[in-house]
Amino acid sequence: MKMWLRSRTNDRLKNRTVHGKRLRNAGFACALGATAAFFLSASPAPSASGARPATLPVASASSINGNSARLNGAPMAAGATLFPGDVIRLGEGSTAALQFGKSLVIAAPETEFVVQRDGVGLRDGRLQVRVNGAQPFAVSGPFFRVNVTGASGGPSTAEIHFGKMRAQITAVAGFADVSSDGYDSAYRLRAGETATLDASSEAAASPQGVTQDAGEVTRLTPAVQIDRDLQHLVAAVSQHVLWGDDLRSSPTGRAHITLTDGSQLNLGSDSSLLILRHDAQAQQSSLDLVVGRMRGQVIKLTKPAASFEVRTPMGVAGLVGTDFSLLVTPDYTELMVLDGVVRFTTLQGKSIVVTAGMKVRISKEGVLDGPTMTTPQEEQLAKNLTDVTEAPPGTQTATLAPGKRHLVPIIVTLSGAAAAGVGIGVYELTRPKVSNSTP
Repeated sequence: MKMWLRSRTNDRLKNRTVHGKRLRNAGFACALGATAAFFLSASPAPSASGARPATLPVASASSINGNSARLNGAPMAAGATLFPGDVIRLGEGSTAALQFGKSLVIAAPETEFVVQRDGVGLRDGRLQVRVNGAQPFAVSGPFFRVNVTGASGGPSTAEIHFGKMRAQITAVAGFADVSSDGYDSAYRLRAGETATLDASSEAAASPQGVTQDAGEVTRLTPAVQIDRDLQHLVAAVSQHVLWGDDLRSSPTGRAHITLTDGSQLNLGSDSSLLILRHDAQAQQSSLDLVVGRMRGQVIKLTKPAASFEVRTPMGVAGLVGTDFSLLVTPDYTELMVLDGVVRFTTLQGKSIVVTAGMKVRISKEGVLDGPTMTTPQEEQLAKNLTDVTEAPPGTQTATLAPGKRHLVPIIVTLSGAAAAGVGIGVYELTRPKVSNSTP
């Protein structure tokens, strides 16, 4: 009897153990199912397009005014999160303020742009960009790019207007680095300056009188500026040089100009050269080296009334098929003849003939020193200080990549009014024309 009871007891214990394990396994399975269901329910739902954004957001809409703001074709409200590739269109009467990290973008009515990782791509309209900090903000277009940069990490503001293949960029505060098709380097706008870039077919086809075309820039080390009437153009390779143009180089800038008759001019750093006249058919040319250094390789003149002269503050150098170097300082002018013959006439009417291998110095009082023989070292130095033959960093060459757009000139002027009209006017400054030391 005891044996039978012990056996029954053991059977019950075994059944309880097996049953308990089953219950525990069932409970664990239920817990896994519940956990999975929880995470599945907590995961974000697919977007309206059927896919989650592939990148992180880069901006948000701080405020929207008006009822015609669209984000990818749908109405956009304040607080909207923006991703690279998003297209924003503001209709009539609508404006928007967008926050890109520490940068703020204010868009005017009738503006369309694309959100990018490092800025925006402006398709049409007007923007104002306010940058706080060292990180630049980029605004790009079909043929231009603007990097708004603060001075030493300070605040910076720029206004950009683009439409009908014409862009206008104004630096309100800080700097705006502007680059355009055909330029290998950017031009830095300072507060109060406006750059105008026109790539319209009308501008590209605008006639330039044959008699006004003096040549073109064939090699360049930035920065070099061309003052034309009341405009300041940033020089670039393949850019035409016209009668009346004043070429001005920075402390690092140099330019090689090929004139229409085949003559070659090299402009050194910190120099200013005025193209008064260059008539290739009549073989009559007149230049004015205001300050600085230049080298000229002038073709042989054959016509009876032909002349090629370079004026200086101390007198005029008359050239006939000559390779020469000129240096103009506030105190004297120095002429060095590498090949050929040059006749120099002072303002007082004194003339002197300088032949190859000789040099002469003329003081501001008109006193002549020389001619004396040059040394090979002096001749080589004169060449080295003007030549743009090699390709150091920043040097532009005349070779353009196949299919590259034509040059879109950057014209710089002083500003006096708001460029974008989005509520912030441009400071009216009295910054002088770009000097020879800071073009």
